[in-house]
Amino acid sequence: MNPEELLRQAFEARAGRVEVAPDALGTIRRRITGARPRRRALTIGLASLATTAAAVAATVALALPRDVAMPPGATTDGTPTQTATPSPTPTGVATRVPVYYRAAKGNRLYREFHSVTLPADGLEDRVRAAVGLMLRGAPADPDYTASWPRDSSVRSVRLDGAVVVVDLAGVSGNDVGAAAATASVQQLVWTVTAVTADWDLNRPAGDRVNVTGVRLLVDGRRAARLWGQVDVSGDLVRADADRTLGLVWLISPQHGDTVNQEFTVHIAGKVPESNVILRVLTPTGGIVKSELVTLGEGSLTRPEAHVRLTLAPGGYTIEAYYESPDDDSVQALDDHAITVR
Repeated sequence: MNPEELLRQAFEARAGRVEVAPDALGTIRRRITGARPRRRALTIGLASLATTAAAVAATVALALPRDVAMPPGATTDGTPTQTATPSPTPTGVATRVPVYYRAAKGNRLYREFHSVTLPADGLEDRVRAAVGLMLRGAPADPDYTASWPRDSSVRSVRLDGAVVVVDLAGVSGNDVGAAAATASVQQLVWTVTAVTADWDLNRPAGDRVNVTGVRLLVDGRRAARLWGQVDVSGDLVRADADRTLGLVWLISPQHGDTVNQEFTVHIAGKVPESNVILRVLTPTGGIVKSELVTLGEGSLTRPEAHVRLTLAPGGYTIEAYYESPDDDSVQALDDHAITVR
């Protein structure tokens, strides 16, 4: 009901309470004779009546329920209201899981972290998500890949003591060589054990799973050899890092990351004299920065380095590699395209 209608009803209600006396006609005629001198008083009286009616209308409006007192979609002054959109109800747990991929050129492994939404944040849920990403072979870096069949999938994941049992479907046959098959098995092992290590990282000692290996099932059964190339009959463990991981590994920023103008580059590797070249290029190939970095942090078997960089906003490619002692040629190049905001 609009304010004008409320005012009209208030006038009608006020008029309905007026009682007319039997001699009212004579009295009215006498008052007409002296109406001119009292016009100001009458005007004031009508104004008072209008004010009273308006007050009555406002009182009625306040007394009525909101959906009756005001038209839908309007405030007290008639302007439209802004209807708040309810926030979506979370349907899962958002987290990040480590996934290993093998180099498209060669069979060395490199790790990426991928964001996932899980139905529940359990260890089995994380392993299942990470292995699923590994099988699909969709790394952020186009220089990484996977050799698992396109229609492969995860049937189940469960923890058996200190061993993670992973049951895969659609992987019984694949036409790859021995090197690619070996790298694929290690890709699975390093992915699963990386997830469990990440899970243990911030947990009390008594809550850690301390996984020692991975047991592979194919369509619910133990398999003797994968693709006729690799023995998978026993519990699988990580192979030696120096023979498995990238010789030079640009750990972060990852390919496709957006970073602040000041950020840290994390490099690891095992190369002659532990020296790598860190280079920053523009999209047109211009060299913004090039410096020699000595890997000396971390373990002696897998040394690392952290280098602080400051770059103007824009797109860049960061490269890490080592030069051959024989001819200074570029070896084991790992590069990531990033954006500086």
